[in-house]
Amino acid sequence: MADTDVDFAAMVRMHRAKKQYTQKELAELVGVDTQSVGAWENGTYLPSLQAAVKLADVLQVSLDELAGRATV
Repeated sequence: MADTDVDFAAMVRMHRAKKQYTQKELAELVGVDTQSVGAWENGTYLPSLQAAVKLADVLQVSLDELAGRATV
């Protein structure tokens, strides 16, 4: 697992918690299954670009923030 995967996983977890969404709620809002959100948060794999854009929109953050490239 690359460092960027870990950063992404931590950022998804952090921003989901800030919005007080469960993994299931976030999955429904993004249009993926709950296992996908869990895998993103564990750093098992990264979302497709389309899913990442939707994720950023739902969490109201930039893609740079999710990638750990911008300050929160």
